Amino acid sequence: MEETDSGSKAAEPLSLRLKGVLQEIHNEECLHVPNPPGCKKRASVALVIRIRPPFRQEAVFDQEKCSSSAQPFQASLANFFSQSWVQHGDPEVLFIKRAARAGDRWTSHIAFPGGKRDPGDSDDRATSIRETMEETGLNLDTDHSLFIGNLPERVIRMMWGETPLRLMVLCPFVYLMMRHDLPPLALQPSEIHSAHWVPMRGLLTPSLRRSIQCDVSERFTRQTSPYIRLLIRAIAGQMVFGAVKLKPTESLYCSSLPGYIPEDESPTSFSGSVARILNTAFFGDERQSDADDQPLLLWGLTLGMIADLLELIDVNGTSKLWSWPTLSPWDIRFTVWLLAYKFRSRKLRELTTTTGRPGSNKIQIGGLDNTTFTTSTTRRSKASEAGVAALQLLDGYSEQLRRAALVALLLRFAVGTTFAAYLIRKHRRSRL
Repeated sequence: MEETDSGSKAAEPLSLRLKGVLQEIHNEECLHVPNPPGCKKRASVALVIRIRPPFRQEAVFDQEKCSSSAQPFQASLANFFSQSWVQHGDPEVLFIKRAARAGDRWTSHIAFPGGKRDPGDSDDRATSIRETMEETGLNLDTDHSLFIGNLPERVIRMMWGETPLRLMVLCPFVYLMMRHDLPPLALQPSEIHSAHWVPMRGLLTPSLRRSIQCDVSERFTRQTSPYIRLLIRAIAGQMVFGAVKLKPTESLYCSSLPGYIPEDESPTSFSGSVARILNTAFFGDERQSDADDQPLLLWGLTLGMIADLLELIDVNGTSKLWSWPTLSPWDIRFTVWLLAYKFRSRKLRELTTTTGRPGSNKIQIGGLDNTTFTTSTTRRSKASEAGVAALQLLDGYSEQLRRAALVALLLRFAVGTTFAAYLIRKHRRSRL
């Protein structure tokens, strides 16, 4: 029966499935996650959805059916999705690519509009509205913007050793723009490199699943010496994360940013060319990584948040959307998989087991395996322990990763020493 229901649901147009999901998000308020001890930062992001009509000429903006203030939420949602151009339209999500800035951990990342909460913000939602307006010029506090609700809040606490790299509470909010003719975005050059409207269909398509490799040296050491980081890169390789390639229907770039128009380069010497090749191979070419013709890859926190929404639309389409981070060398990758297997299994057992205190509401999180997970089911939890635990599946995983990498490197040394000893012994015998 469940397979039949899921099959019939998948056969419905995506816009009609989206209507039911938005209704569900609105009805089920997510758990509020307070700041843990030692954490003072809170940030909010806006997951903005719009419907692209199949033919823009046939779409007509109806003020009565696209109003969020003159009628209750149920009527606003029903009237909007009763329009023909909406029912046959293509739902899209707004993503931004952050500007490249030295020292910024989120530099050049694909993300949702948003940022840190200011003392003047009345609540977390006000932060999402203000930050979206400042970064993109898109006003979410208008009559044609329908506030849907919030996705699960999460404590961002990525640990490498004993020092937290990030510690804050992240709050995602969902908005539906009910105009097909939105005014052009006005991007903030100091914050945003570009903005992209991306169809939800592409986010659910397995053919667009990719992986992304990131510099691992800064996560394994506090040393800033380029030589030490170069050595770590050569030994440990790159960190590998699951990703999705974005296929935008509409993009806007900050043309005032330096490098938007490529400049002519003066000829370089042979030694300079060799140095540039080595620098690109080991350190990465910043200019190349920020080029507009590079693929847009969605990964990390933003991928986790959009997965909370996509799972409600098509749970099968989000299968293996997220994967445990690993390292690029095959021997380290195998060692990580082997030595961290018990850790991953234990973490997943903690999430798939019913939790809660006597007398409190309980949560059952299912559908997890040893490679993937999504967190949208945590929105049904009222017990703070369950909600926070489900959003911190990676707690302690970094230490497992470091330990496995160290074991792999020791195995490399042992194998290399044994092979070298064999060659020396063979050479001596050949001389005799």
